[in-house]
Amino acid sequence: MPAATWSSARALTLICLASGCWAFGFGVAAPSGLCSLWLEKAGCNETLIGLNTSLYYGGILIASFFVPRVMRAWGRRCVVAGMIVSAVTVAVFPWGGGLTGWLFLRFANGLAGALSLIPTETMINHDAPPDQRARNFGFYAFSVALGIALGILTGLQLFDAAPALPFVLGGAVSLAGGIVMAWGLSPGSGYPDEQHSTAPVELRRNLLAFGSAWSQGFLEGGMVAFLTIYLLFLGYSEGGASWLLGGTMIGVIAFQVPVAWLADRLGRLSVLFGCYAIVAVGLLAVPFSANSVWLATWLFLLGACSSAFYPLGLALLGERIPPSGLAKANAWYLGLNCLGSLVGPIIMGRAMDIFGKRALFVIGEASVLLVLGAWAIAERNSRRQSTSPERTILLPSPSQNQNAA
Repeated sequence: MPAATWSSARALTLICLASGCWAFGFGVAAPSGLCSLWLEKAGCNETLIGLNTSLYYGGILIASFFVPRVMRAWGRRCVVAGMIVSAVTVAVFPWGGGLTGWLFLRFANGLAGALSLIPTETMINHDAPPDQRARNFGFYAFSVALGIALGILTGLQLFDAAPALPFVLGGAVSLAGGIVMAWGLSPGSGYPDEQHSTAPVELRRNLLAFGSAWSQGFLEGGMVAFLTIYLLFLGYSEGGASWLLGGTMIGVIAFQVPVAWLADRLGRLSVLFGCYAIVAVGLLAVPFSANSVWLATWLFLLGACSSAFYPLGLALLGERIPPSGLAKANAWYLGLNCLGSLVGPIIMGRAMDIFGKRALFVIGEASVLLVLGAWAIAERNSRRQSTSPERTILLPSPSQNQNAA
């Protein structure tokens, strides 16, 4: 078939459909999903369960260093390979044969996740019309969030009756995503701008975008790990906590496209700052929200606005990074997001052990202010450099040298 025009509505639909299928498999085996339950039933302690989660994110982090090179060699076809390997590593997890096999499969699933996500996000950034870049990432983020939610829900419903079945189902749906991508891509699809040279990433100039990736991962990792514990600490039942968590997830899903639509019209930087402001206020308000209505409202807004950090940061990268550097920039972006997911639960958990359960939100607030503060300092230094007078060294001309001689 002819090469797909990835800026078209049809192409974006295929990307979102395939990404949602991949996300379903991720949701089944997610850190809060069935892999942890499987290991728990096998007699593994919390340390081993945490190692299982860390290996997944570690796999993504390691893969982010070499995926851009793979993309130069394979082009857009590597996303198909990533989704297929993701499907296989999820489907065969119950037959891993023991702890070593289970840990290896989770690590391999992380490698495959990077091979799936980085090319997909680079495709969107490469081909999105400039005035619809945030919107396209909004649809993508919506599809991923919806797929994860359906994967978690389906997996938990089926696990008690047939523990291995949801893993097979998750793998099958992820495989369908790979088939969709293979069907929508021509064999020769690639990134011609990145074949011969790669533009620099310019970390300092794009500090807010990269910081948003890290902050979103930090908050998500910590909240997934400890928000249920905090709600039970407040006296909510498991059923009540699940309803509040469900409202948070609804915010994550429902707000992706509207926030992205606003970003294209009001300015991506302005809307991103607005999301930061709401998250900063929300993290301060939640510990003082004893009323369930206010608590549910703030958790809804926290989920909606913190999850928007990721697609809005990607859209900012697409504005500022030349096409030849997008693959490398997106790899760094995903790697920083996973680094946040790795360190967030560790730091938040330690703070909660020392200072109490409400320290969860204090550390979250500090992570947001850290990113904004680092960006403000970098911007101030950049403006100072741009406004400082240039020192010009005047060299004598040849005639002057001759006269002096």
